[in-house]
Parts: sequence; structure tokens; C-alpha cells
Amino acid sequence: MYGQSGERRLRVAMLCGYRPTPAGGGTEKYVYELTQGLLRRGLNVDIICEDRSFLPDASNPLSQHIIGTAPRPQNGRFSIEQFYEKSQRLAEMIEPDRYDVVHCHGHYGYHTVLRCAALERRPAVVSTFHLTAMGPIERYKQLGLNEPEEAPLDRAVACMEETMGRFSDKSIAVSRGVAHELSSLYGVPPCRIEVLSNWYDAEVFRPFDQAMARRVLALKAGERYLLYVGHFRMSRGKIMADVLRSLPQDVTLLVAYHQSDEAISAEFGSRVRFTGHLSAQNLALYYSDVDLLCFPALYGGFGLVLLEAMACACPPVVFNYPAMNEVVTEQSGYLVTQPTAAAYAAVIQRALSEPRRKASGARRRAAAFDMHSQIDAMRELYAKMVGSLAPTLSV
Repeated sequence: MYGQSGERRLRVAMLCGYRPTPAGGGTEKYVYELTQGLLRRGLNVDIICEDRSFLPDASNPLSQHIIGTAPRPQNGRFSIEQFYEKSQRLAEMIEPDRYDVVHCHGHYGYHTVLRCAALERRPAVVSTFHLTAMGPIERYKQLGLNEPEEAPLDRAVACMEETMGRFSDKSIAVSRGVAHELSSLYGVPPCRIEVLSNWYDAEVFRPFDQAMARRVLALKAGERYLLYVGHFRMSRGKIMADVLRSLPQDVTLLVAYHQSDEAISAEFGSRVRFTGHLSAQNLALYYSDVDLLCFPALYGGFGLVLLEAMACACPPVVFNYPAMNEVVTEQSGYLVTQPTAAAYAAVIQRALSEPRRKASGARRRAAAFDMHSQIDAMRELYAKMVGSLAPTLSV
């Protein structure tokens, strides 16, 4: 595979649990933007992934680069058996000898990493850790709290992640906090860990006039709105529900998630409004519209929504622990020092009393996480790893 100048192009297999898409979030959005950037820089990239039927992006620009498999039915809750089965299925879709680099995102790369390690001649293997499964267990232990209810599954996933770290040529951490966990919890040598942070798309996530955004979204001027991105299952969602129970009745929580929650709706009524699935463009309107972003996680590997919100001049409220406090500062958002829903709710009420005071600081902080420089750094990392290909890579 050669570029127009006859230079050999780097060939990359990008493995992601779910289809990278502009309509998705989290890891899927990150991999989508990374792949787009690498393609523009002249690399050849194939994406190995599972589909998500609810994502409304039939015209995904990356469709010709996707080697996908249909999703298997879920019973509402994940299990380690499901993770192993999917990891094995994705590994069987890769032909390692076609690639110079195999780049895995998340624990679904477990079997792929093992398969590559067993080859006599193999591609360079990179694993990006957007968080670690042991991270929340260790955080709760440090805080003297009962383990999160998902801890048994997390421990099983941690075994997959530890193996990936051991057999990958390079482990990429999206924050210093995750880098520390890879070293201290999984024993990955620091010399094989690279910190390359997440980013946001500045062309999409930018501030809109709040009054205009509220008219477009049919929200009332002068009302107090919070935004929460995600579901109410597991630890973060349960904390969010407890926070809302401590807030005044006139505070409305907008929930950006593709499904509603019957129990939450039954308890809170009109105080909680589910938006359904949002495109990135509509999500930017919501960030611009609301007073605060709520991210009530006691543990996070990074938090893409934190960057996106700050880029739209929306200050986040986070607990003062890594990696949230790597992303959000006192100038760009609100840090909660006690690990309780009551403390979180108290900070929200204080923040609501000084609306948009930190909007400018939020925008300045987000600007430090530049997408183009991070993708350049990833490309340079690939080049170093393949060694002999580096001098011939096209720009």
C-alpha cells in the first residue's frame, strides 16, 4: 500500500468494542476521530468492531474501513462470559500479517493481544486504556467506602486488562491517573506507558448563545437546568439520583441518554427529562443551554463530556479525584472535596448562585486539549514502534 509519492503507508488495525461513529460517545467517538485523523495523515486503517443498531449514522464516513460483526443479544446485564466471547469473536476477524500496528481500545482486545504475542512475526501492538477496571475498586477502598456493586465483574475484566498491558508493546493512558494505575495495579513498566490525553472537536463543541439554545430546545428562560450524560445504573447513576433528592424542586435535570428510566421517571416526574439519543451538534446546544454539567463519578479515567462541556462554556461539577481533577480545575469548574451526594448537591447549589461565572475559564481549559496535536503524537508513536518504516511514512 503506497501513497501518491510511492512511499509505503503504515497499515493499522483499530479494534474497538463498538462501532466508531460521529453519533456515539466515549470511546467510540474517540476512535472515530482518531481514525479520521490518521486517514487524513496518509495511514491505512481498518476498524474491527461490533455494531450498535440504535446509532443513527447510516452515512458514517468510515463505513468502508469497518470490518464489523453484528451484536449478540444482551440480557440487560454484562457478564465475563459475554466479554470473553466478544473478545474472541473480534480477534478472529483480524489478519495480523496484513498490518504494521494493531491498536486495541479496551478489554475486548484481550484475545487479539494474546494472538499477536504468539506470532513469530507480528505487528506492533498498542493498547489504549481509557480507564482501568481496578481503578474504581481501589478508589472506593481508599475512601473507606463499600465496593461498587459491579466490583466482581470489574475484577474479572482487570485480569484481561493486566494481560493486555503485559503483552502490549506500548500501553497508552489517557491521563496521568490511568498511567499510575497501569503501573501500580497491573505492573506495566513505566517505560512502556505513554500518556496521550483525550480531546474534543473544536468545530462541533463551541458555545452557543444560551437564550437562543433554550428557544431551540424549548426550555424556559430563567429556569435552572443541569445536564447529566449517561444512565442511572451502577455507581455514578445512583449517586446522581441521590444528588437530585437533595436539590430544590425547581432544579431540572436533563439526561442525555438513548433510553429513559422508568424508576427515575416515576420518582422524580418532570424534574428529570430524558433527551433520547443526541447528535454531537445537538449535544453542544444542550451544553450551551444548561447551567452546569453533572459528572458525579468517584472514579474516572478522563471524561470526554467534561472537555465537551467546558468547550461550550459549561462548567462541570466533579469530585476532586483523579482523573477528573486533571481535566477540571478550580478556574474551569467545581471540585467536590467530600465523596458524598450531599456534598455534591451543596456544591451544585453554590454554583447555581453564581451562574456562568466560570464560563470563560472553562473555555480556556478545554482549549489545552487539542485534537490535532494529539493525533500527530499518536502517528509519531506508531512510526517509532515500527522502526524501519518510520523514514518512509507519508505525511
